[in-house]
Amino acid sequence: MLPPCEASPPTFAPLVVEHALEERQTPAIKLEIAIGDVVLRTDTAIDGEQLSRVIRAVRASR
Repeated sequence: MLPPCEASPPTFAPLVVEHALEERQTPAIKLEIAIGDVVLRTDTAIDGEQLSRVIRAVRASR
């Protein structure tokens, strides 16, 4: 440990917050699909074609 005469004071960076974070007003809606012992979880915003490809891939891997 340095003696007080040789130690520099701690440096701090100021924290600036421009606006408060918005809280999520509606709960996130999730989609859950069980295929055998595999469970796919996603939100409802997933593209239907992409979801179809994922389901087909899971089925093909079984």
